[in-house]
Amino acid sequence: MRAEVDEVIAVQMLFGLCMVLFGAELLTNAVEWLGMKLGLGESAVGSVLAALGTALPETAVPMTAIVLGGGHEAEQVGIGGILGAPFLLVTLGGLVLAIAAMVFRRGRSPRDIAVSSGAFRRDLAFFFVGFSLSLVPAAWPAPALKVMVACLLVGLYAAFIRAHVREGVKAGSAGDLRPLYLNLRQGDPAGAVVLLQLAFALALVLGGAHLLTDGVASIAARTQMPTFLLSALVIPVATELPETLNSVVWMRDRKDGLAVGNVTGAMVFQGTLVPAIGMLFTDWTFTRAAWWTAGLTLAATAFLLLSGLRTPRIEAWTLVFASVAYFALPLAASHPDVLPPSARLALWAAMSAAAALGASLLVWRRTPSLRR
Repeated sequence: MRAEVDEVIAVQMLFGLCMVLFGAELLTNAVEWLGMKLGLGESAVGSVLAALGTALPETAVPMTAIVLGGGHEAEQVGIGGILGAPFLLVTLGGLVLAIAAMVFRRGRSPRDIAVSSGAFRRDLAFFFVGFSLSLVPAAWPAPALKVMVACLLVGLYAAFIRAHVREGVKAGSAGDLRPLYLNLRQGDPAGAVVLLQLAFALALVLGGAHLLTDGVASIAARTQMPTFLLSALVIPVATELPETLNSVVWMRDRKDGLAVGNVTGAMVFQGTLVPAIGMLFTDWTFTRAAWWTAGLTLAATAFLLLSGLRTPRIEAWTLVFASVAYFALPLAASHPDVLPPSARLALWAAMSAAAALGASLLVWRRTPSLRR
């Protein structure tokens, strides 16, 4: 009977994940067409509209858990998702960008990602300030403070959008976009069709997120693994697939600005608006694992910000080193008895491999003779 129940949970989560990913694909496609119709520039499309579209899956999971779940376990899923999504983006998201740069830049400098470090630092600074503000009500809980910080976070995200819209870098033409999926006729789709696809995609993502939330709570209860760690480390890996795949494709097509903007734009969204909602609808109290997640997120972001001060371009070695924090979290935040020895060994091996890769890229960067 237990095996049958486990299979039901697995099928439920797989089905929910498929709904989320398919919905995200429809949503991203519609968002790109919406940006084209609104006449927005490449910066706004990549860091605002595309980031919003691909950030929806990992955002929908915690929001659905908070609004529809109820109870302590669902709240832990919500808070874990809120903190886990930006943590994964600044660590594993950066690692994916670095690996894509090395794979698609063979024969050239693998450290070069064709994005100004100034633009990169600006997005990271928005995230760092917003995410830091979101931690204040967790340290000093007070209803009035929550409301004030939530308003500040909304204003900060509005300033972020304004900064990108004002850049005004011309986006591509309609011929550069994939056809709208729901457009049954050739040519430019009508605005109503674009909005219809947006609504359908949103329904898919929210429904799938609800299935994933229930599955995480069930697995946590059966394995006795902390619900927070599951929702912060496991679910974001699956729901971040839209950002990951989109960024890899854009890196392959040498659209580095869209690839990086997709990641950093999602980080800012998840470090401002999503925590604002979370602190208003939960008690916003953090466990030890939650504080570890927040601290490592800020540490990785600060490292990238400081590293970007010394170079005009984003360098792959900095992104690789920042990813070490992802593998360190479960080792630092969980009780020693929670993880089996094999899992702890695998995490140490992953940390060592990431550190070795980052070190080799740094040595390659600092040694001109190795690049000849």
